[in-house]
Amino acid sequence: MNGDFTVNEREERKKIAIDLTRYMVHEHYCNNNEEALIALFDDTIIWIGAGEGEYASGAADVGKIFRCFSGKVPRCLISDERYEAVEITPDVCLCTGSMDISTDPSEKIYLQVRQRITTIFRWVREKARCCHIHISNPYTEMEKEELGFPKKMARRSYEYMQQCITEQKRKIEAQTAELVSIYNTVPCVILRLLDTAEGCRLLSFNRALEQMTGRGEDAIRALCWRRGFCGDVLPEDAPGLEEALSELKKVGDSRPADYRVRNRFGKILHLSSVNTVISNDDQGRIIQRIAFDISRRKEWESALKRMSFEDSLTGVFNRNKFNREMEAGQDEASTRLGLAYFDLNGLKEINDNLGHSVGDALICRAARHISRIFDGKVYRIGGDEFVVVDRESDEESFRTAVAAVCDCMARDDISIAVGVSWRSSRCDMKAQFDEADKLMYGSKAAFYDARGRKRG
Repeated sequence: MNGDFTVNEREERKKIAIDLTRYMVHEHYCNNNEEALIALFDDTIIWIGAGEGEYASGAADVGKIFRCFSGKVPRCLISDERYEAVEITPDVCLCTGSMDISTDPSEKIYLQVRQRITTIFRWVREKARCCHIHISNPYTEMEKEELGFPKKMARRSYEYMQQCITEQKRKIEAQTAELVSIYNTVPCVILRLLDTAEGCRLLSFNRALEQMTGRGEDAIRALCWRRGFCGDVLPEDAPGLEEALSELKKVGDSRPADYRVRNRFGKILHLSSVNTVISNDDQGRIIQRIAFDISRRKEWESALKRMSFEDSLTGVFNRNKFNREMEAGQDEASTRLGLAYFDLNGLKEINDNLGHSVGDALICRAARHISRIFDGKVYRIGGDEFVVVDRESDEESFRTAVAAVCDCMARDDISIAVGVSWRSSRCDMKAQFDEADKLMYGSKAAFYDARGRKRG
């Protein structure tokens, strides 16, 4: 090489020396990538480390030492870097640098020092090769009166560790605050119980439990949780929940349980819960319960069920409900079953002459008369046909009630045909329906015969 370089070329080489020195520092301390450094070594490299006795020369020996560093240099953070380069000869640049090196908190070790580095690069066939590395730690932290140990540097490392601890605490507090926010705003009850030989004890719960029960935190903790639930659970549902808890044996066991609770205001809520053992130690098992309020769903299910079994015109049970009752089969165990079949007379004539709206009004009037006496026992099985199924009344009361329906109809100028079947043993709904149906049609035939015209 010759020395006929322009100023720009010389400045560019100094910049290359600085960039390569910075690159080597980061690959060593941040990535522990020793091969990246070895790839830049000149055959005649001399290395002087920061430790006593750290010295080697030649690419082979220095490379061998650096490969021993692989996997041993903790991940570090580098800041406050300062570099400067000078040209020694047209082919050689010397670079000096200093920087703060701090161990990454994830390494679980805490150290922060000021590091120095000196490198020399020479250009061989237009490529920069590192022929010298010198690492040192300035002991500017040591005061003149300090002997044997750099107390100021040790104090700096301690302060750095405290900073890391403070930052970690801040992150944990932020995460905890976020979790608490989520914990208290989820639309379900989350509570934890400690289950011991003496019974259960409430450990924690979210605000959803306060909102559901209508009680404050102190009032909830004052409740007895010994059985794994408080007294708000309806007595008839308590055994099912208690059984689900008794099946929980080891960590990971989970059991569902649906139950009802009565809150402080007397309202009954339907809950669907999942109970899980999340830990087990010498103190006992910790059981977590997540419970959703499904009261609205129960209301919808009830409404849908009612709609599926309710006649839309009259509000009594419909044919679907009656068919389900029929499918249940014989009632041989029953000691009584009364069945009455009602059919309006003359509905077709009313529809033809006055319109179906008048006919529908007549059907609704008839349904109200029957329902008033047989509430919850009436089925509309056809256009103008109603069946009463009574499993509660004795025979005399049942027949008296049927007669009362007929009287109410007559006073409202409604003509009906009726057939009645009663049994006090080996009750059979289908057989009795057929019997009542036959009697009803006999009643209807008698009505039209008396009127001297065709059946309507």
